[in-house]
Amino acid sequence: MAGRIPDQFIDELLARTDLTDVVASRISLKKTGQNYSALCPFHNEKSPSFSLNPNKQFYYCFGCGAGGNAISFVMEHDHLDFVDAIEALAKDAGMEVPREQGAPDRYEQNAELLKRLSESAQFYQQQLTQHPDKKKATDYLSKDRGLSGQIAKVFGLGFAPSGWDNLLKKIGTRAESQEQLLLGGMLVEKKEQPGHYYDRFRDRIIFPIRDSRGRVIAFGGRAFGDEKPKYLNSPETPVFQKSQELYGLFEAKQNTQILDQILVVEGYMDVIVLAQHGITNAVATLGTSVNSQHIRKLFKLVSKVVLCFDGDKAGRSAAIRGLEASLSVMQDEKQIRFLFLPEGEDPDSLVRQEGKEAFNKRLEDASSLSHVLFEHARNQVTLGDEEGEAQFTRNAMSMIQQIPKELTFRSVLIRQLSEQSGIDSATLDNTSIPKQRPSNSNQSNTQNNTQNNTTNEQITHSGNDEEHYAPAYDEYDSYSNHEYSSAPSHYKSNKKSTFKKNGKFKEKEAFFPPAPSSLSRIKQASLCLLLHPHIAQHIDLPDPLVNQENEELQIFCKIWRYFAKYPTKNTGHLLGEMTDQSTITNIYALLNHQDATTKQKITNAQQEVLDMVSAMEKNLGLNSSIARLKSKGNESIKDNSSKQELRNLMDLIRQKKH
Repeated sequence: MAGRIPDQFIDELLARTDLTDVVASRISLKKTGQNYSALCPFHNEKSPSFSLNPNKQFYYCFGCGAGGNAISFVMEHDHLDFVDAIEALAKDAGMEVPREQGAPDRYEQNAELLKRLSESAQFYQQQLTQHPDKKKATDYLSKDRGLSGQIAKVFGLGFAPSGWDNLLKKIGTRAESQEQLLLGGMLVEKKEQPGHYYDRFRDRIIFPIRDSRGRVIAFGGRAFGDEKPKYLNSPETPVFQKSQELYGLFEAKQNTQILDQILVVEGYMDVIVLAQHGITNAVATLGTSVNSQHIRKLFKLVSKVVLCFDGDKAGRSAAIRGLEASLSVMQDEKQIRFLFLPEGEDPDSLVRQEGKEAFNKRLEDASSLSHVLFEHARNQVTLGDEEGEAQFTRNAMSMIQQIPKELTFRSVLIRQLSEQSGIDSATLDNTSIPKQRPSNSNQSNTQNNTQNNTTNEQITHSGNDEEHYAPAYDEYDSYSNHEYSSAPSHYKSNKKSTFKKNGKFKEKEAFFPPAPSSLSRIKQASLCLLLHPHIAQHIDLPDPLVNQENEELQIFCKIWRYFAKYPTKNTGHLLGEMTDQSTITNIYALLNHQDATTKQKITNAQQEVLDMVSAMEKNLGLNSSIARLKSKGNESIKDNSSKQELRNLMDLIRQKKH
């Protein structure tokens, strides 16, 4: 059952847990007087600086400063979050973790589904070693891809034999099991025979996709030859949203002794081959570009994230999307770096050629976020004179302003821009620059171009219902290179050059366009509902509002209806159950908006939504009154009832202005 773990249970757990036993089961301890010492597991050292006091049940490292109790040790050593660490310790102590009353999470609600997915993973693994056609699969893995049996076991690789119903016959013997397999994306319903199914994955190498706790939540399947699609992913399900998961994250946590940085690559095979060569800290996105949720998740585990891209044009475009995704979730003492590989190479091929040490050297030399940011800002400039310098500064500031204001890192970037532009830091920091969004047509073209430039390892769209391909980049996470293009002509100043002879800005004459507008009021209300779904129970929408044709309002109403009908469900359930792709795309766009962080923290979300509803009601009344009075013409002034309506209308207009 989800819910808060009572404090008294945590106290009891610590009282019944011996820190010495916990640490000794993970590292080698040596008795030194009343304490124990060891080589610290949290940093590289040659002489022991890790000390454990069994009386105080406390550890401390004099080398790196790590310290704490049994819970913090398990969190750091096993790379677990707080709740998972408590559950691990409770299991060892034979205790059941109690929860204060709360709604079950999506995994508890789908326990049977997770069980079927786990059984499916076991089935595919068995086929790899037992099926009559196993040689086809083992030869591909060992001879064609150079993988060892050990690495295949670490990642749980399997084999889906040819045939339409191998998995169905093995696991879907009961109607309930078939229903769960269908829900989990393992089966496809026959169009011509409703209620009859066949296996989604056939004649493929199978890659189980695990969540951060090791539970199988989805699968990827790789064709042996040039069959299309080359890679086939599970569709999104109640337990799998591809934009939130990272392939190999569980394995990286399990197999990396000191997990202080994570490398983000593009494909399953990149992750596995790197791990086989000793680089165990790589993960891959699942057919989407790197987004803010990925970065936020990784920052909870490590202080440094390296985004790895091909050195070609498509790789550079993907890097800019990664840059954009990182800005709003940056934190002080965290790093984002960018590794660009030689054109035509990927991590798989490169680590085979160069080996671990050479590849790690590339990681050490990866470009900093500031370098990529300023380089991108400069690349958008087409003019080599003062106007070009102004455009470069606008480009850079439009990105820097997406970084949280309280961060020292933001101040550092502004200082660097000040040195390059000649404008003092205070002027730059207090200047608002609009972020220019591309038109719908441009945005569509950008997405199409991006998809056409994907590598063979990426997954492409298909119109066939049988095959669910993850797009190269999600629609809501796609950005155009035109975002930082030059300002429209009406933004240009009529003043003469604002530069000195050395090409620097004159501080007092620096000119920038006005600040960008934020989310509309309706979208802000929708975001409040998504982040605080429980408030839907306390909000009533009048029929005239629900029946409006306004697209933003219709999306708001869909969100409100769902949470009003299902008071115990959250946004994850909504996205998992919704089938309207357009609405899903809009919801993801809201969740990825920079205002989402602020809305998550507000305490008056319900009142904000109610205020929007009230304003919309007044606006409806205003519009209908105007329409009626227009239809009556000037003669309406002679009618007493219409005169009163006119007075009411004027009051509404005055209120609207204020």
